[in-house]
Amino acid sequence: MSSPPWHPNIITRKKCENRHSTKMSTQQQHVDKLSSYLKSHKLSDDTADKSRPSSSQRQMISRGASGGTGKAQTARTGSPARRPGDTSVNTTKTSTLRMHLAKKLCIQNMPDEILLRVFSFLNAGALLLAATVCKKWYSLAHDNFIWRLQYRIHVELGGLDKLEKKEPHVPPDGQLAPGYWQKQAISRLVAARNNRIPKIVKSRNPNTCMPVHLQQGITAIGTKWYVCLVEGNNRKEHNFAANDAIYSKFSHSLRWYDLSFPPIRSIRYIRLYGVTPVFYGRDGLGSKNCPRTRSLMQTIELSWSQLQDRTPDVQDDLVNVYFMEEGFIVAVWKDGGELAFINCIVHNHHLLQRSVLGSSTTCYPHMVHGHQRDELSKHPGLSRYDCLVSLRNHRKVFLEEYEVSAYTTRDKVANGFASFEVLKDWNAADKEFYLRWKTELFKGELKDAFIVDTVMMDDNRQVFWTLCAPTKLVKMELAEVRALVKSGQIWGGTNLPFLFRRPKDPRSFDAGENCWSFEAANSLGKVTGKVIWDEERERYQVFQVYFHIATKLINMVFGTNYD
Repeated sequence: MSSPPWHPNIITRKKCENRHSTKMSTQQQHVDKLSSYLKSHKLSDDTADKSRPSSSQRQMISRGASGGTGKAQTARTGSPARRPGDTSVNTTKTSTLRMHLAKKLCIQNMPDEILLRVFSFLNAGALLLAATVCKKWYSLAHDNFIWRLQYRIHVELGGLDKLEKKEPHVPPDGQLAPGYWQKQAISRLVAARNNRIPKIVKSRNPNTCMPVHLQQGITAIGTKWYVCLVEGNNRKEHNFAANDAIYSKFSHSLRWYDLSFPPIRSIRYIRLYGVTPVFYGRDGLGSKNCPRTRSLMQTIELSWSQLQDRTPDVQDDLVNVYFMEEGFIVAVWKDGGELAFINCIVHNHHLLQRSVLGSSTTCYPHMVHGHQRDELSKHPGLSRYDCLVSLRNHRKVFLEEYEVSAYTTRDKVANGFASFEVLKDWNAADKEFYLRWKTELFKGELKDAFIVDTVMMDDNRQVFWTLCAPTKLVKMELAEVRALVKSGQIWGGTNLPFLFRRPKDPRSFDAGENCWSFEAANSLGKVTGKVIWDEERERYQVFQVYFHIATKLINMVFGTNYD
């Protein structure tokens, strides 16, 4: 007896047949699409007809048509059904297809519109870093669309356009040169950064004429100091950031020590740069990994052959130390003869300007003076100066004197220098002079070495001359010591503020054992002085300190013609 059409079994069977037919039609569509894709990408065998799929393609099609059942695969290919764990199937064409797709999906083949969209999320530092990858990325990373966004973020939204009250001249879109908005953004930000410097250094200490907020200003601007070791004829540069920057009233002590210093025999020049960021965050501090500008501060020439022929200025058990020009200190290991550390003493006068406002090839002209008129003096430029002198190491002050009036006469101008007596009488210093050094592995102490800081101001309280340089105590000549004893400068003289008893050995002064002198110089002058050991108070006494100013500096400022 047949079941009625509305019987549940009849309805269920029809649903299954409809579902199976739908599944087979869907599988057939997939097979057709796969077949057409393989034909279009020319993955068929060379010996087979291009209009027909190859044997491997037919296997793939048959597997797709069979719905994964073992019976259909056995019937069409005559091979056993593929099991889930069977790895014997040839996957050469599949791997070729994957390689082909991976090649087409490489980031180099991405459309420019997509790359520009990705670059628009990067900051300025990342953009400039991406520009170094290849020529295509270089052109895209300098695109005006991207840098127009940077200009809006940092200049317009940062309020710099309102402060300067000047809008940039923007040509029509079709006439914009490549990199136009990049130049506009960087130039406006550099100008805004440089305009902050006069406000930072405006307030000065009335005693030292040094900026009061110099440390805070350096932190706010974000300036760091780098030493650049140049090999050969500017062929290769090695840049190292300062490990320590130690502040004092008159100068900064910068120290570099690194295990990756290049061989000293290959170094030709040592350059000091101030490196300052261009982009700043909302807190006013420099952004990390952003573009930076370099300002050349000092350059010296280093010759290994000359150092070998030269006697070290000071030394200890580990290093030989040489005092170079422009405040540089170069130390060489005794064992191996390689570079141990580099120190540099930079004066606080115009330090921020020299660290920021120079270029990568020229220094900021910090000692340029305008002509001054001195109608009160018979010999202009030789009187009415206030001098300050300090003897110190990196962290300790041995002697410091302020507001010492100095003058000279015409007969004390000779050999291109005008001599000014700054300290005539005895001035008590510390019990010892020393200069400490350190590297990543060792540290030591250099006896009888120290740093000299000086400031010379004119009657307008403007800085006229500065010096900061390392120096050492040198035994005085016997004839000079005897002259001091004879003139009463050492003991028994009426010009001494108090009496000294003779040393235990009366011949010690005559032999020069307790008398020393020191000298420090730069391109515009030098400082000389004498030091004696006071056995009564067990400390050093400093006297006869002179500033020897180059006549070319006096002639440039006052318009004179001293020899």
